[in-house]
Amino acid sequence: MYSESGEDIRCTVRVRVLVIDDEPSVTDALRIILEDQGFEVAVAATGREGIEHARLTKFDVIITDLRLPDANGLDLIVTVREGDMARKVILITSYATDEVIEQALTRGAGSVVLKPFPPSEIIQQINAGRVCCQCNAA
Repeated sequence: MYSESGEDIRCTVRVRVLVIDDEPSVTDALRIILEDQGFEVAVAATGREGIEHARLTKFDVIITDLRLPDANGLDLIVTVREGDMARKVILITSYATDEVIEQALTRGAGSVVLKPFPPSEIIQQINAGRVCCQCNAA
């Protein structure tokens, strides 16, 4: 986006992503991949820890697993949406059924990504309709 003088006025703020998953291999891999793409990344191993992070920091995107030791990802979607904790929620899971996908989308998830997934799929889902929470720039 450019001003009338031709100056580039696009947002330069890093997109904040919270990854909630109890598998360290998933959170570690996503942190490395997303940080390499320029995203600011926080991770949480439980639903409770994730919600605490989200209450303290406004995230652009929250990526949550369906099955967590202390929470159900579908319930987290509702909590995130009701608390306006992120602009977008992405559910990741190895256990997707048509019913789970429908429930996730109905509860406010922007998308459901099946594990295992290529890094490009998560990056694409984050960038789809990307809006920065700090400046509301598209």
